[in-house]
Amino acid sequence: MQTLTGWRQLVFGPSVTRTAVVLGVVLALPFCATGFFMDDYLHLALLDELPGFATGDRWHLFSFADGVPEHTTPLIENGPYPWWTLPTLKFVFVRPLTALVANVEHALVGRNAVLMHLHSIAWYAALILIVGALLRRAFGAASAVAALGLVLFAIDDAHTVAVGWVANRNALIATVFGLLAVLAHLRWRVDGARWGLPASLACAALGLAAGEPAVGALAYLGAWEFVVGKRLRALVPMALLGVAYLAFYKWSGSGAGGSEIYNDPIREPVAFLLRAPAKALALTGAQFIGATADLWLIKAAFRPLLVAAGVFTLVVLGLLFRSLWGGLDDAERRGLKWLGLGSALSVVPVLATFPLNRLLLMPSVGGSAIVAVLLLRGWRAASRPVRWGARAFLVPAVLLCPTVWPMNAAVYWLGADLQHREAMETGLSDEALSGRVFAFVAPDPAAVLYPAMFRAVHGKVPPKSWVTLSFAGYAHRLTRTSAREVELEVVDGRMLESVFEQLLRSSDVPVPLGHRVKVNGAWVEVTSLDGGLPNRLRITFDDAPESNVLTFIRWEGERAMPFTLPALGESVVLPKATGLLSTR
Repeated sequence: MQTLTGWRQLVFGPSVTRTAVVLGVVLALPFCATGFFMDDYLHLALLDELPGFATGDRWHLFSFADGVPEHTTPLIENGPYPWWTLPTLKFVFVRPLTALVANVEHALVGRNAVLMHLHSIAWYAALILIVGALLRRAFGAASAVAALGLVLFAIDDAHTVAVGWVANRNALIATVFGLLAVLAHLRWRVDGARWGLPASLACAALGLAAGEPAVGALAYLGAWEFVVGKRLRALVPMALLGVAYLAFYKWSGSGAGGSEIYNDPIREPVAFLLRAPAKALALTGAQFIGATADLWLIKAAFRPLLVAAGVFTLVVLGLLFRSLWGGLDDAERRGLKWLGLGSALSVVPVLATFPLNRLLLMPSVGGSAIVAVLLLRGWRAASRPVRWGARAFLVPAVLLCPTVWPMNAAVYWLGADLQHREAMETGLSDEALSGRVFAFVAPDPAAVLYPAMFRAVHGKVPPKSWVTLSFAGYAHRLTRTSAREVELEVVDGRMLESVFEQLLRSSDVPVPLGHRVKVNGAWVEVTSLDGGLPNRLRITFDDAPESNVLTFIRWEGERAMPFTLPALGESVVLPKATGLLSTR
């Protein structure tokens, strides 16, 4: 027997689990310096019971808009939602366990960001331990594939957001309990442990109570019965739990609707099915060759490239495994079949939204195993193309992933710092920003949604309203047409083109010409369309703007500055500033 030394001892030896946990924790620790970010402030505001930022409360942290116009309209009139938001917009996600954890954490540590990040890292360490147990079940206790797959999972850069963003902790909790449900099911079916079935159902219920990602774990469980167990009737108890969950989800009014980006597979099955293949391919490329799915948000031109990367990945993987399959042992073939199928099926629930790397936490369990087999069996393959094709996967899986973790932590730190400057380091007094704030053009949606709650969480008197007319990625021309009216025109562009604008309104309910919306202090009317999208607005103020009833702001770089409307008959061009979530 060959004695393992050096890095081989750490990766393939008996201490590989410790190695994986240490790697995962060390890579995640820089996020402790990033503080809070975007939705973290919404959750803090809800936990502190500050009103006016969402339709949820401290026990419903993920109820952003509940689909009830009477509840959503005040959020449009006063902010944070912009005027084109569909009043029946629905973003309600059932995550009571995550809310309970957040409330307990808030009671114990308050707003200590470092301790909250360490809490998330502890969940990640637990997840690595569970994935290690699952891979050993799939490939054998002493399997090199299980060992390498676990290390690859621990360092996978797709996990950075789930680990480093406190508001996304629901994915960690749901995945932990979801995979525990799979392990307990295997103890029942393979080892004959009677407690395995009730434990599996209990863990699945906890996972589903933490978040929708747990549905992906049920995909692994079903894949095991289909490929290995060969007794699909053993899934009946879990299927009944799944039906009960879906029934409760629908009964409670949860889910998504009214958005161009989120497509609820239950309420909008056609839209979901039409858009799912492209999203799945983008996630495939992100999982295996590092074609970052987050580019989907930045520019529409990137989307065909991401889809092409996914097609390329599937073709290459198919060709490589076609050559390597005969040389795999039975355990490797069996493990690949059920984990590969489970990974593919676990992608389906996350296709309801736009593709992002952070959605790969559950699919990466099987994805890491696939890459581990490819590297181990393809490294010394007889065929040179197969050998070098397999080795190419080393670059995104091993060489790039560890560098992306600190890079993403740096991005989060810079983003958090930018949010602070946008909300706090302004050219206006606290008194001015506690009134009715009116911005014609914001640099990005972060400057629309979060400044008011950011200031409230930091002890400032929150604004009575924070109204923004546009964050379209173009310059805008503002013209004073009368004493109480101005026109806002997009220069060489249109509104509602970007992902974040479309997030708030489905194209099935377009904004018509002449559409009027009441906001705090004014009426907004669409006076021109370009290809069905608004490109000019008329804003009619309730009072003369010079009466100091409203505080007008404009963005200069990263700062909100006081702004004076142009004189009657005059115009001013407002350049498009670059912000945290700019997409052009």
